[in-house]
Amino acid sequence: MCIAGALQAQEAPVQLDAVVVTGTNIRGAEPVGNTVQVISAEQIRDSGKATLGDFLRELPANFAGGVGMSDNVQGGQDASVAGSNMTGGQGVNLRGLGALSTLVLINGRRAAAAGQYGDFVDISSIPANAISHIEVLLDGASAVYGSDAVGGVVNIITKRSDDGAHTNVRVGTTTQGGGHQYQVGQTWGTQWDRGGMIVGYEFNRQDNVLASDRDIYNGGDFSDRGGVNWRKANARAGRAANLFSGVPAANGNVIWTVPGGAGTGLTAGDLVAVTDGVGNTYDAWERVDIVPQMDRHSVFFGFEQDVGEATSLYGDLRYSRRRGSYNQGHQALYGMLAPTSPYYIPGVANNFGVLLGDRPLQREVGVDSYAAVIGASFELGGSWRGEATASYSREKQFRNSDVQRNANIYDYLPAPNGGQVQAPTAIACSLMGLTPGNLPANASAQQRYCAGLNYTAFNPWSTEPLSEQVRSQLIGYENLDFTSWLAQASFKVDGDLFDIAGGSVKLAAGADWRRENIGGALDFNWRSTSDQHTAFGTTERDVAALFTELAIPLVGKNNQNALAKKFDISVAGRYERGRGLGDFSTFNPKVGFDWKPTDALTLRGSWGTSFHAPPMRYAYNGVQPISGGNGAFMRADLYNAPCDTTMIPLNGVAGTPGGAGNCTFTAIVVSGGAGPTLKPEESKTWTLGFDYAPEWAPGLSIGASYFNLKIDDRIVRIQAGTLGSILAQLFSTGSTPYAGSLELNPGQDRVRDLIENDPRYLGQLGAGPVQGPSDVAMIINATQLNLASLKMNGVDFNLGYGWDTDRAGTFDLFARGTWLNSYEVQSAPGAAYVDQLGKYNAGGNPVRLRSQQGLRWSQGDLRASLTANYVHRYECVDGCYVPNAQSLPVLSSAPVKIGSWTTFDLSVDYDLTRLGGFFDGARVNFTAVNATDRKPPFVDGGTAANDAMADPYDPANATVLGRTLVLSFDKRW
Repeated sequence: MCIAGALQAQEAPVQLDAVVVTGTNIRGAEPVGNTVQVISAEQIRDSGKATLGDFLRELPANFAGGVGMSDNVQGGQDASVAGSNMTGGQGVNLRGLGALSTLVLINGRRAAAAGQYGDFVDISSIPANAISHIEVLLDGASAVYGSDAVGGVVNIITKRSDDGAHTNVRVGTTTQGGGHQYQVGQTWGTQWDRGGMIVGYEFNRQDNVLASDRDIYNGGDFSDRGGVNWRKANARAGRAANLFSGVPAANGNVIWTVPGGAGTGLTAGDLVAVTDGVGNTYDAWERVDIVPQMDRHSVFFGFEQDVGEATSLYGDLRYSRRRGSYNQGHQALYGMLAPTSPYYIPGVANNFGVLLGDRPLQREVGVDSYAAVIGASFELGGSWRGEATASYSREKQFRNSDVQRNANIYDYLPAPNGGQVQAPTAIACSLMGLTPGNLPANASAQQRYCAGLNYTAFNPWSTEPLSEQVRSQLIGYENLDFTSWLAQASFKVDGDLFDIAGGSVKLAAGADWRRENIGGALDFNWRSTSDQHTAFGTTERDVAALFTELAIPLVGKNNQNALAKKFDISVAGRYERGRGLGDFSTFNPKVGFDWKPTDALTLRGSWGTSFHAPPMRYAYNGVQPISGGNGAFMRADLYNAPCDTTMIPLNGVAGTPGGAGNCTFTAIVVSGGAGPTLKPEESKTWTLGFDYAPEWAPGLSIGASYFNLKIDDRIVRIQAGTLGSILAQLFSTGSTPYAGSLELNPGQDRVRDLIENDPRYLGQLGAGPVQGPSDVAMIINATQLNLASLKMNGVDFNLGYGWDTDRAGTFDLFARGTWLNSYEVQSAPGAAYVDQLGKYNAGGNPVRLRSQQGLRWSQGDLRASLTANYVHRYECVDGCYVPNAQSLPVLSSAPVKIGSWTTFDLSVDYDLTRLGGFFDGARVNFTAVNATDRKPPFVDGGTAANDAMADPYDPANATVLGRTLVLSFDKRW
């Protein structure tokens, strides 16, 4: 894509040939029926935002929730930086439909997918000083671009030339602590008669922010805001251990604590009695990063060159290296000390909970991002021109994590009555304290297995630091690598077909091909007592497409009349076929019109279909024994229902069945890819809108667009962060949109088949007694599935009014936003639609209104702006917790109100050129993001009744960073 100087935000004044704008393949045309929002590099720079993702997060139509942003440590597969978003990347989620439904392009080209599932494009690796501008189309566009353009298109345009050198330096910090930001960029470009080039480098550092830096977390105790004391409820462990009367669990009944010290030679008489059942507790948010430390180095190169009179060449190269680290808090360990341990306390149940508080768990992440584009456009005679482009991009990602060694899915021992049983875990063996030298004569197979490991005995009663040997027995590793790449080649022609009364009928047509590939490997020991390596099956898909587009000017300058100054129609269509993992073929049409009844008023509308094919990892159902991967496991201690429910049997591991509060039930969770049966998501969208710029009010512009969108075969999955609210809705109302994914009271044959024949089954995890097929009360299919449909409608609006004064300077009022009228989900064909608009959900349902409004002012060398960012109030209907009389969590029986959120951003910019010398061509900018330090609305966002790390706010609709102050300096040489 060639870039017009008029769109380059005053960064490169060269005027080039007519360009292709996002949403159409025809040169020199705007997409008929829709408008394109253009965001300049200057706007991004003056916003004070550290990254492109942070800037787009404030875009009213970008409803977050599709990919976890930097400050979201909770949530499930899509909504968590700790989940499949391997490296803490940032995506875009137009319309609140999820990142899957937003097509992100760079210079009109697709980019390699990011994350473990390859389900979003990571924009955090794009250097800010490489960006010319961004074009945003808020409409379905598969007729032009193919898969993924359901909610809209974000096209990031980078520079291909400049004039001279450009230096920028940026420093920032949050006023509540942590989060220091540093950015240095340098570009150099040149332009000549028939072309130009640019090279650049950018370094960006974001320091970490700890949860303890924000008083909103308050150590997990939200009782000061009328919420739950989650620390008291579900963090019953300490540096000095607790002893439980029953099953050791985070919410178990504590009857003793141990004194501090070495913890050797203890007897029952040394223990300290506990009367409240709680004992020692810990802050689950201690040493937890809500923003990780992250460094990025980026280099880029772009060029454009006319060759002869008929051909133009252009190209881009980009490489980014991003590395980050997360503090993940201290590990709480619950277990039972074996009588064979030298630290066993006779006469009491040695069921303990202890905090391994020496140092926090760590996660190291990184990505190497590569991209290259080469293209040529050439005259074909008359008005016709051809264009051929090839591109390649690659994301090489890794995530290395500390993980508790609480499972053993690889080693099995003979069962007493035949068959096999899982061997003890590394933690269980550490608690036995057995070696070949102290093995009992009548040792069991489990004891002999552990003795063969020759582990050092773990003493849970000691408050002294762990030895490295013992720590390595309790805390293991999970090192995950994924690489995805995408190669794309396109060819198109466009030009004038013939003339009619309104002007020239234009045609564009072409072909497109791409190959997508993603695969990975895992090294780990936390689900084994030995090192393991697993290579995940590489998935690959070839996609071929044919496309065409007609622009028909029915009314133009030569035949305008009293009813129409202009009337344009466009017709576009694209056939796309994918072959590989998850075959598909689809044709998507789109029609649009622009009608100008007067010079000041434009009426427009469009209708079309779009789709997105399932990411290949959604269709891959091979074994992936990692968190968020393809696995099936049994839990007896994690999932809750009201203790008085009659829908399923309860197991009594936590809670008292038949009583009050919440009780556990045994469930098998099947997670990961759904297999090749997953179908593409298909949508139909129609829009009607207007733009009005009256002559009687120079400087005034008003625009609005109504959209109506319906998606069939919607691809969703039950996420860890949303399961609690889904179960709460099921037990309180008897239904949920995800009912098709929940198998209540499955037959034993069904459970045995899953346990014995599904290679993804990992066994029983977590605390509680060994469970069998007859104990399973529910199978939770947390795989991707085609939910029946989703429908939504709303209005995008914008308003601007600018005026000049003789003495006070120039003013510009603006407002833009998205108002949603409905957002409804249907769980199965024929089922009722369930309203989800403004309903809190850890996965990020959209709210009714998001908007930005403000005032810009400039006079001479000084500019300033004040922007108000508004998020409408909403509510939590199902799955939110409130405290009972003991400040412990119970599900709210009434909707919980969540307040609106308004923040203000202030920016002041001064041109230093008049100072002369070094300051010639220099500007300084000061920005205060969230200048009033407004806290996000409180949400008691526990994902389940036994959550130890409940979020006190909704990261899909707010941030917790608080006031951020940024000072930047830019100079052109």
